[in-house]
Amino acid sequence: MPRGPAPQWRRRVEPVLDAELQASIDQSNGECDPATGWYSTLHYAGCADYDRAKEIKRALYRSARHFKVSLTTKIFRADDGTFTVEFTAISKAHGQAYIAAKAQGDPSRLAYNPHKRG
Repeated sequence: MPRGPAPQWRRRVEPVLDAELQASIDQSNGECDPATGWYSTLHYAGCADYDRAKEIKRALYRSARHFKVSLTTKIFRADDGTFTVEFTAISKAHGQAYIAAKAQGDPSRLAYNPHKRG
């Protein structure tokens, strides 16, 4: 017997930008830069206002979590008044190593420690 659709709480929040994130990985032939872990940098252009650009940024981070990669983003105002989101996928191992180096090996130096209880 076929299953019904996923429950509402399990559905992914729109917009789902998996194709855009996959394009960043595919454009570099699926290989990240060995030194930095970065894949290709892409732009999501034409956001009418800053709130839409922030929504796109959040959607990219949700897709990155789904793809199990790290992500860096920047929002720029274009000359025509629209906003552009620049994003780059980063291999998860390089992203975690960057955070560990930033904390100098001491988890108490992190702004947020996901492993700390309480």
